[in-house]
Amino acid sequence: MNTFDFQTPPYICDLMVSLVPCGVNKVLEPTPGLGNLVSALSRYDVTAPANFWDVSGRYDAVVMNPPFSPMREGYRILSRCLELSDCVIALMPWLTIINSVKRTSDICDFGLVSVIHLPRNVFAGARVQCCILQMSRGFTGITQFKAPAFGVAKTHYGSLQNSVQQPKVCNAQSGTATV
Repeated sequence: MNTFDFQTPPYICDLMVSLVPCGVNKVLEPTPGLGNLVSALSRYDVTAPANFWDVSGRYDAVVMNPPFSPMREGYRILSRCLELSDCVIALMPWLTIINSVKRTSDICDFGLVSVIHLPRNVFAGARVQCCILQMSRGFTGITQFKAPAFGVAKTHYGSLQNSVQQPKVCNAQSGTATV
């Protein structure tokens, strides 16, 4: 792994997958890296392309952690994913929603359901503060700002890893979810 290679930790992958709504089958992971998110999404029909820019079609959901270097590339990937699905769950730098009025407006107009604050130590050695954006096309409610179940005050990896919420299991017949 090089100094610019930050793979999504498995416990963060589990948290992101827990945000996938019931009824989803076809999922895009546009920048799979070593496959941590792809592995966490194993119960879905996942597309994980070698070259995201060759992808076409529609997906029930997109779950992603695009590259942040250069930052512009991650923003381009996010923008394209908002065209490919009505449900996007993206691990992004906080800068995504605080350093561009247009980008923030575009995300909110799409439908920003929640922003989950992640501890600074999620990516060892990284200097970028991250969050998970949960987006759903047409959502017009109040955006929730959350700290995950493992809390932002804990810094020991084991504490974080052991307190992640369990993924929900969807009941296709009733449309309900259970943990």
